[in-house]
Amino acid sequence: MDNYLDQFEQDIQEKPIDWREIFETLLMNWKWFVFSAVLALLIGSVYVRMQKDVYELKSSILIIDQSRSGQMNEMSVLRQLDAVGVSGRSYSMVNNEEQVLTSTVLMKKVVRKLELYTSYTKSNMLKVTDLYQSAPLYVRLDSLSLENLKNSLSMTMKPHNAGLKVEGTFGSQDFELSADALPAVLKTPAGMLYVQLRDKAVPFDEEIEVTISNPTKIARALSRGGMSTEVGKMIDVINLTVRTNNIQKGQDILNTLTNVYNEDASEQNSLSAVNTARFIDSRLDLLASELSSEEKKVEDYKQKNKLTDIKEDITQYVERNSIYDRQQVELEMQKNLIKYVDEFVKDQANQYSVIPNLGISDPGLAGAIQEYNRILMTRERLSQGSSDQNPALKSLNQQILSSRRAILEGIAASRKGLQITGTDLQAQNNLMQSKIRELPRQEREFIEIKRQQQVKESLYLFLLQKREEAALNMAVSVPKGRVLDTPDDAVKVAPKSNLIILVFLFAGLIIPALIIYLLELINTSIRHRSDVEKLTDVPVITELAHNTTPDIFIDYKSNSSSNSELFRLLRTKLQFALEHPVEKVILVTSTMPGEGKTFASVNLAITLALAEKKVLLMGMNLRRPQLSKHFGLHNTEGITSYLAGQVADFHQLINKAENYPALDILPAGYIPPNPTELIMKDRFNLMVEALKKEYDYIVIDTAPVGAVSDTLLIDRVADITLYITRADVTDKRNVELINRLHNEKSLKRIYIVVNDVDVESQRYSYKRKYGYGYGYGYGYGYEKSKK
Repeated sequence: MDNYLDQFEQDIQEKPIDWREIFETLLMNWKWFVFSAVLALLIGSVYVRMQKDVYELKSSILIIDQSRSGQMNEMSVLRQLDAVGVSGRSYSMVNNEEQVLTSTVLMKKVVRKLELYTSYTKSNMLKVTDLYQSAPLYVRLDSLSLENLKNSLSMTMKPHNAGLKVEGTFGSQDFELSADALPAVLKTPAGMLYVQLRDKAVPFDEEIEVTISNPTKIARALSRGGMSTEVGKMIDVINLTVRTNNIQKGQDILNTLTNVYNEDASEQNSLSAVNTARFIDSRLDLLASELSSEEKKVEDYKQKNKLTDIKEDITQYVERNSIYDRQQVELEMQKNLIKYVDEFVKDQANQYSVIPNLGISDPGLAGAIQEYNRILMTRERLSQGSSDQNPALKSLNQQILSSRRAILEGIAASRKGLQITGTDLQAQNNLMQSKIRELPRQEREFIEIKRQQQVKESLYLFLLQKREEAALNMAVSVPKGRVLDTPDDAVKVAPKSNLIILVFLFAGLIIPALIIYLLELINTSIRHRSDVEKLTDVPVITELAHNTTPDIFIDYKSNSSSNSELFRLLRTKLQFALEHPVEKVILVTSTMPGEGKTFASVNLAITLALAEKKVLLMGMNLRRPQLSKHFGLHNTEGITSYLAGQVADFHQLINKAENYPALDILPAGYIPPNPTELIMKDRFNLMVEALKKEYDYIVIDTAPVGAVSDTLLIDRVADITLYITRADVTDKRNVELINRLHNEKSLKRIYIVVNDVDVESQRYSYKRKYGYGYGYGYGYGYEKSKK
């Protein structure tokens, strides 16, 4: 049996898809598709109505390279770093500035300036609108409570006489407040609330929703979700994009962010200039003391040696030596500057302090200091809005360490170079000294003292100049970001009404199709004639409609029953199938109980009897006899009594059917313990042969062939077999049993009857295929029934 079922499933899988049948199935359920589509459109329209409008605004900022503006401690650009050979890889400060623009620190300033932590909305026919600054009320929570706000404070404010009524929620706590007049101060679970009219000319005559949230939470949400940045094709341009529910709010956010960014950059530059000026002042104090000491030595030496001016005979030597003297002065000044920088770098207190670049002549060292200062300033700005775990901050820390090592290496290299240069100058100076030694000792000693005084004086004047530059930087500030495109235009990006409606419409059409498909998928029962014809080559002789009454007998006098005509049609087809009068025994069976076998046997026998044919209905379902109950027979004896030898003449067991004179009933009788052995007796063959001589037709109601083998034994006396199947009851896999019985010829001339079919859907299907009503309607009335 399992092999037949496996073969059956394989045949099902190999059958091609009948697209026409699928289309007709869907078309028969068109009402459900229309209903689902209309419902989906209504739901989609409501959904679109409930969505907030989302607008997208854009602006662009040009990041100005301040190294070209002459400001002290400026950051260099890519080509300057490559020119001095400090960095071996490409790096753009715009990437860091992009992080600064979207940092939580700047966003908190924007949120506080615009008070974005307070939102005002109103609802109009399910549509929620963001009022922003057009709200009739201005609501403010005290600053201390605002900073400590953990949950959002949600309130519904309604006009009430000259004041208002407030219904709100804070966390899990609900509250109600009221004010007789505005402005008013209300005590809420979140803190003191100040409420006033924003503009007396704008009336407060409708309900509005007010929500106050923690500013940090709003800033973080805006930084991570509402705001996006993109570095443009021009490497110094950053494009800003914000999405909001109010156009004016989006414009204010972008404009305020640019202003806050420039203010923050200006503060950072001023802080750098202040640090530089403080460092120069400390060095000037030290140099002033040293310069005063050197000048005092010059004065004392002249007084002691009574010197007034240089002798004429040493003029030519001094002129030739002046070049070397200037070089030595410059050399000594560079050594002191490098010494100052070395002490500053090695001091742990200055780990993250800007290194003053006081005019070191070594381009490599000067470039390294310049890059180090730029990275420090970037780190200082980025660290204010980020944690130590920020990848960008970690990268900057690594760059700081690398730059510091580069500076220390540059200091060592510069010192070595200065030492070599000093050695050369000393050699030249020694040559001049050999000539000067011939001069008076006083003049030579005076020159040495004068040289020290000139070194201190040059360094002092240089530092004074740098201090003035630092003061100028503090007084004049150049904006770091310049707005190229203002957020004047707004594009509505959500909700996409047409797309949403289309999606809902598609869902409304696909859901019924999926439901129908799933119902078909999980359905393993036959439903109508075509289902059977797909699974077997055994001919289907007819279909029977659903019996609308609990009575097994069909009313053949009424025009409201389709089955009356269907059984007449079956009778007509049997007359063509049987070679009457030679063939007259009709065996009626099914696969399982409950498929309508007895119903078909009884009504087929009645239909044949109505045609004035003498008909005998035999009950051969010996294990579960039903005919006596349906026909109201009180005689408990039947065929089993004859086959068992208890009754000698079977004619004594035949009963007349009430209301049908041409119909006789031969019931099964007692339920025997050995029905199979009784059927195998020759008495059964002799009885049937004798009955065939007395009746025009013999209809045998048998046991289900799928349950017991009795029917296969009875088949030896039959001329034709009516195999009953039932819609929504007979499993499709059971049709394989019919195929096997047909192929093995276990039953004679099998014809299939499909019972309990939905005639209305069949009429529609046939009408679609052939253009006319159900073939056996014959104009009789039809009454729709439910199973």
